[in-house]
Amino acid sequence: MQAKELKCKIAGIGAWGSYFDNWQALQALLAGNAIPEIKNKGPKPTIIPANERRRAPLPVRLAVESSWQATQDAGVEANTLTCVFVSGLGDTDLTDYMCKTLASDNKALSPTKFHNSVHNAPAGYWTISTGTMSAANSVAGYEQSVSLTLLEAMIQCEAENTPMLLTFYDAPVADVLSPILQNQETFAFSLVIYPDSAPLAGPVLKANVNSAPVNAWPALHSQHDYMGKLYAENPSAKVLCLAEMIASSDSQAKSITVPLSAGTSMTFSLA
Repeated sequence: MQAKELKCKIAGIGAWGSYFDNWQALQALLAGNAIPEIKNKGPKPTIIPANERRRAPLPVRLAVESSWQATQDAGVEANTLTCVFVSGLGDTDLTDYMCKTLASDNKALSPTKFHNSVHNAPAGYWTISTGTMSAANSVAGYEQSVSLTLLEAMIQCEAENTPMLLTFYDAPVADVLSPILQNQETFAFSLVIYPDSAPLAGPVLKANVNSAPVNAWPALHSQHDYMGKLYAENPSAKVLCLAEMIASSDSQAKSITVPLSAGTSMTFSLA
């Protein structure tokens, strides 16, 4: 039996990375503009109170900055949205710190670092900073993180007839893991989506789950070495194939198929 087609409207987008600090700058890079000479040091999301922001690790700041941009772009109150946050790797610096500490003679962990080490820390900072009382799920699926999150959020958006915030983020891996996980770039990307029936303008994203798998993510049109490396090594940056489709001209493909599981895939298109 063919699964029901999912539909939603894209109302807002946010983005942050090593060489872009908003969706417009990311679009310029996807279109072939030159990479800036100066690398971004890290976002400073003003929505997080200053005292908390100083203690917030990079993954948290990435996720919150991108989320805030998307809600502002959509013109929606941040505290009205149900959320899905995803990181394919989590905070590997904090994981490394805790493993080293627990393996040492002095096993006293920093309460702040332990508090920030949980996978839903970015979602927690977001909901507390914005006063959000709606559900905020946190997902992890390594290379399939992006497709799993899109499926999760689009199902919720349609089944519960509610707008959703989706945020994808991954930070550079800890040095100890670099032989296994090569990612050394920051990346965050957020979408605000509404049910297809919502009376607002915006591209309609359609999704279908296929009963046949695909083994590889679609190639980017972008010829930038930086974009290609980011797409290949940062799990959350797999969403760049969707970002490129949203940003592309009508002359380029408006449909992509991505891996979902060992036996399934998902096809996305825009209308």
